[in-house]
Amino acid sequence: MDNVPVVVVGAGPVGMMAALELAHHGVECVLAEQNAGPTLHPKMEFTNPRTMEHHARLGLADDIRKAGVPAGYPFDVLWSTGLDQDGERLAVWHQPSVEQKWQEIRERNDGSQPSQPYQRISQADLEPVLLDHCRRHPLIDVRHHWRFDSLQQDADGVTSTFQDLTNGTPRTVRSQYIVGCDGAGSAVRQAVGIPLSGGGIADGEGGGIRDLPVVFSVTFRTTDTERLFRHGYFWHHFTNRYVLISLDEAGTWSFHALHQSDFDPPPADPAAWIRSLLNVDLDIEKILVTSRWKPQYLIADSFRSGRVLLAGDSAHQMFPAGSHGMNTGAGDAVDLGWKLAALVNGYGGPTLLDSYEIERRPVGLRNMAMSRQHLDVHFEHMRLRGEGGPLAPLGEFLSAQPGENTYEGIYLDYRYAGSPIVCADGTSEPESDQLRYVPSTWPGSRPPSVLLADGSQLFDHFGPEFTLLDLAGDGRADALLTAAADRGLPVRHVVIREDRVRELWECDLALLRPDQHVAWRGERVPADPVEIVDRVRGAANENTTPLAAEERSSQGHR
Repeated sequence: MDNVPVVVVGAGPVGMMAALELAHHGVECVLAEQNAGPTLHPKMEFTNPRTMEHHARLGLADDIRKAGVPAGYPFDVLWSTGLDQDGERLAVWHQPSVEQKWQEIRERNDGSQPSQPYQRISQADLEPVLLDHCRRHPLIDVRHHWRFDSLQQDADGVTSTFQDLTNGTPRTVRSQYIVGCDGAGSAVRQAVGIPLSGGGIADGEGGGIRDLPVVFSVTFRTTDTERLFRHGYFWHHFTNRYVLISLDEAGTWSFHALHQSDFDPPPADPAAWIRSLLNVDLDIEKILVTSRWKPQYLIADSFRSGRVLLAGDSAHQMFPAGSHGMNTGAGDAVDLGWKLAALVNGYGGPTLLDSYEIERRPVGLRNMAMSRQHLDVHFEHMRLRGEGGPLAPLGEFLSAQPGENTYEGIYLDYRYAGSPIVCADGTSEPESDQLRYVPSTWPGSRPPSVLLADGSQLFDHFGPEFTLLDLAGDGRADALLTAAADRGLPVRHVVIREDRVRELWECDLALLRPDQHVAWRGERVPADPVEIVDRVRGAANENTTPLAAEERSSQGHR
């Protein structure tokens, strides 16, 4: 029997992210995957800026950008009545290229921007990059062709059984924890009996169509951009019958048929079928893969059963509009990874794992609702097209909608309000905006990113574990650092004396978690700094209350 601190089941983007997060904190894991290697299906093809910030923190960002779409290509989304000669362009959603976004980050530098731009990269191109990093890391034991079969947990750990599909041999692994990142049909979730529900989204909350369509997808290669770009360049091309997506700007495309009558029965010749639906003699060089799938809006009723935890599609599923699925899962992996590492490394307390569901399930519900909001734009487009009215009002409706992948407030500004490991300071939650990130160090938030006077990113100065950002540098941080050392909490002390940073952060001291969220902030350390340290490491006494009112008022937050 193998013995390892953590077992991660599923080596998709979320599972590999969880393994890399654990390794980042010095924790060994077995990463088990029943397939032979990375997926051939493109699936997701947009990594949002917050996920890219985490990739940068783990040292992955440069390799991901090299494997993805080059930085000069824009993210334009085109709507039309069809690609054929009778089709008309209805609207275009413009979105800057990565290159343009880097320039915006440098020029604005007002805390409203991410430290990393988004990136176009399909899952088929992302997974090999992550897998290469996993295989090269000495703390990650990658086991392909290992199918998860069952588990038994007790007070001290989990015993998991696998089938080695290469030779049919049963394998057993003993671990302290197991993380199910094994997709929508998660065998890990089923093993502990956690049910799924719609979270109010599947029933068409707020209008729209109750039943989501079955989709038939084909990934193919063509360089016939003269015909594809008849209405202009696009990343996504939406019609009321099909969707076309450029996956890599190097000739790989995906085609998604939206009406089941178009693919029942499935096409025997996918290339000819695509040409018939487009009504365009497109030169298709090769069919790469086909799939039939039905999107769902489902979320696990719980993200945890004892020492068994869920992340990614095993915990939540949503329509890919807005690219929230994998990116939400990446946030799960990061949140869970550092917390498991804290427990394995000995400084995490008993409420640390309780905070995982408290923090991440609301984010899953929020992103499901956001995906549904995007999808309802498509449903309204279909309704208006079906009525056969003039095209001008339809174009006006579409032009008035923000692009699905422009919601930086959703991507960057999720806040862990009410978390038992965040030190609330008694201030009111600041305003938020779906489309833009509102800079804030309100406890539980991702804080403002800013370029320092030397040109470096503030985020790049943070430590791998906790960071105490000291914007005064006058010794007042010492008591908190001493308390952290006494409790074994690893903290990097970072002193920055720049007026611009102090203005944006609105405090002299901020304690940041490994995932870069604010755990505590203040003007001075309270009388009992151990209370802060114990709360943020999940070891606060059950009767511990938030900071006393006199201490909150002394911190001077507005």
